[in-house]
Amino acid sequence: MDTDEHLDALVAPLRADVVSGASVVGRMAAGVLRRAAIRVQAGSLEEYRWALGEVSARVLDAQPAMAPLVTLVRDVLAAVEASENLEAGRHAAARTAEAFRSGLESRTESVAARAAPLLPSGGTVATISSSSTVRATLTHERARGLERVICLESRPMQEGEMLATALAKAGVAVTFAVDAAASILMVECDTVLLGADSIGDLGVVNKIGSAGLVDAAVRHEVPVVVVCDETKILPTGFPQHLADDRPAEEVWKAPAGVRVWNRYFEPFELELVTAVVTESAALTPPEVEELRADIVLPHGLRAWADARARRTP
Repeated sequence: MDTDEHLDALVAPLRADVVSGASVVGRMAAGVLRRAAIRVQAGSLEEYRWALGEVSARVLDAQPAMAPLVTLVRDVLAAVEASENLEAGRHAAARTAEAFRSGLESRTESVAARAAPLLPSGGTVATISSSSTVRATLTHERARGLERVICLESRPMQEGEMLATALAKAGVAVTFAVDAAASILMVECDTVLLGADSIGDLGVVNKIGSAGLVDAAVRHEVPVVVVCDETKILPTGFPQHLADDRPAEEVWKAPAGVRVWNRYFEPFELELVTAVVTESAALTPPEVEELRADIVLPHGLRAWADARARRTP
């Protein structure tokens, strides 16, 4: 197996995961980079930096909408850049990837603990897709006063079924509905609770159907709360990639002459959000923008972003 085939095989499971949220995919990506950090062949620190950069680019290309992968690569490449020799660089990369992986779970728990008290006691919450952070928030002990959760199906992969099943097992009352019912069901809701795959220049990017849910919430004056750890917040000017076509057959095995459009993610304006709850604070949209402006990225990661922007229509 040549180098390209080996790298493609290493990251293939990332591309194949079509139902997990950004946090789960981030943990998987951290495992990939940790293995690569140990196994990549190099004769010098400079060669190692280049080789790990190649792996990182493939990791990012596997799930370009998932911001935690950007944060993961940023941390790993920065650790290698700060190393004085090859052995130190290898250890730093592996250690950083593992710390990122293990840290995501505690970040999720911290977000849930901060967000749960914001949910309406005795009220109804609506959500879409299957965010692990949303699930942790809805099942947190401080959210036990909820009356009901409305889970939308999240076409085409139906991961809303996963969330509804998990909530029901945890003792939460659940109503399951098709995505198109978001508007009519909004009259029964007190809060919309969403995860995020990224927050950036385009706003909040999440599973397709989220924008319609937020639209309905705004029209009915229902607050929108986004729960996400800070690995999902992108720096100002960093592209959010939405042009990621998926197999048409997931939607419909259509007859000849019918083109099926299938993309998983869409943005909605950050300004429509009442609060973005992270592990550190419940932030207003202007506070999120301030946080984004302070994020610094390594040169290699900026180069990847520029290259991908050039080849994305």
